[in-house]
Amino acid sequence: MNERERFLSILVAGLLVATGVWWGFGKYNSAIKSRENQLEQLVTTQMQLNEKRLQGEFANRQMGEYMLRSLPGDPEQAQSQYQQWLLDLVHDSDLTETLVDANSSRTIGGLYQLLDFRVRGNSDVPGVIRLMHAFYSKDYLHRIRDLSLRKNRQGGFQLELSIDAIALLGAPDELPVREEPSWRIDGDVAAYLDPIMNRNLYEPPNQPPRFGGRSELEAIVGRDTPTPLAFNDPDGHRMRYELVDGPYELVSIDERSGTLRIRSDETTEFNVTVRATDDGYPNRSSEQRLSVKVLDPPPPEPEPEAPIGFDDASQTVLTALVQGRNDWTAWLHVRTKDETIKLKVGDSFEIGTVKGSVKSVNARSVILNVEGSDLELKPSGNLLDSAKSMTTSFSAVP
Repeated sequence: MNERERFLSILVAGLLVATGVWWGFGKYNSAIKSRENQLEQLVTTQMQLNEKRLQGEFANRQMGEYMLRSLPGDPEQAQSQYQQWLLDLVHDSDLTETLVDANSSRTIGGLYQLLDFRVRGNSDVPGVIRLMHAFYSKDYLHRIRDLSLRKNRQGGFQLELSIDAIALLGAPDELPVREEPSWRIDGDVAAYLDPIMNRNLYEPPNQPPRFGGRSELEAIVGRDTPTPLAFNDPDGHRMRYELVDGPYELVSIDERSGTLRIRSDETTEFNVTVRATDDGYPNRSSEQRLSVKVLDPPPPEPEPEAPIGFDDASQTVLTALVQGRNDWTAWLHVRTKDETIKLKVGDSFEIGTVKGSVKSVNARSVILNVEGSDLELKPSGNLLDSAKSMTTSFSAVP
């Protein structure tokens, strides 16, 4: 066998070995996956069995609770016992003209007896609420299937109930009467009477008034200080007000308008509590505590200066300087009056807010004496502007 044949034999043998190894690994991998699938199926089966066991335990516990709440297994004894309880119930609820009937019973699914009862009587609304509370406080397997309320002539209601009660067939015939109250309802009947009786059935629930003002108030010593209280009612009802707490000798309140009046002859601080009550049904109220400070009156404000009217001097200009035989004349034109004032040396004048006399007149200007100072006014010059310029220049001199 030459070298080439030997290499070919080794190559074929290697391929055969690799094929065998691959086949063996595939078989091993398939066995592992099959084992894992079996384990997953066993785990799933175990979980299902545990769930069924838990459901069975829950059902057993639930059935035990039902057994405690059931009527006796004997249908006749169950009917007699429950009917007697209904008679005691309507008697304790102060129903009048009562009737308690046991109508029929039938077996359901081979598990329990369904007993049918009917109760009838007259009562007012609080009596109906107390009856319903007493009924559901009894932890029997029972329910009110149908309830009817009709107005009667005495001002109350004629009540009629259709009731279902259950007696488990597996319950003992001498099952003791269930004494523990049901945990499903509040043990205090007032918890049901208050929200039902104190409620307007024709409007949304009444909301209390709300305070929207400042809780710090100020008053002046020796003055009667009225302060309206900022209460508002969301339902738009009228409100009445009252003073709950505070120094009654210093404060009072108007019941209708809600105006709080404060009067003290000395500076002091105190607290008051006010209450606003609406006239909705039922009445709702809100209280607010207020802090009051009685202060000295503020210093009097300075009287405002009288407004200055239109100044004729602002529309007065020097229009001409006229030479006569012996002297010069200054012509001042008041535009607001369309009037020309002719002034010579020594003449006095009063135009608007400018008042003075003529000191000298020449070809270039006129010198006016205004408030002890000399004012030079040239042609086309404004009298008021020149006077203001003079005042400004003098005030700037140290």
